Amino acid sequence: MSYWNYRVIRKHDPDSDTISYQVYEVYYADDGSIEQWTEDPVQPYGETAEELREEIKFFLQAFRCPILECKEVDGEPALTPDEDTSPINDGHYFEFMDRASVAVDYVYQFLGSHPLLKQQPRLREVYERAEEALAELYQEAGRLECERKGT
Repeated sequence: MSYWNYRVIRKHDPDSDTISYQVYEVYYADDGSIEQWTEDPVQPYGETAEELREEIKFFLQAFRCPILECKEVDGEPALTPDEDTSPINDGHYFEFMDRASVAVDYVYQFLGSHPLLKQQPRLREVYERAEEALAELYQEAGRLECERKGT
């Protein structure tokens, strides 16, 4: 079954020698290869504020995937992984750990003490899994940092 998602695409304009990044709809074949993408970038749209908020969440998910670059391959436009990526530096692991810690605290402050969690076991169970997953993110970043440094 084919599918689509939003992706960030990097384009180089040779006329102005500028680089731009915009969001496009990208369509995939059953095997996961890119079949096509929209000619023009897309904009978030909703018929209600809630729909717009959901659409923007999908746009933000595009940043979880590698950025694609539009290049000519055998005379045809093609999307390839953008090779202009930022390297991981010494501070990235601790920055990630700090953000995960803030996220755990934020989730606890705004959800963990909510009265519904005391009265609804199913909500409490899902909340606990979410809190554990955030704590696991923190721990895994720490493990990766230790592995990287050989400690």
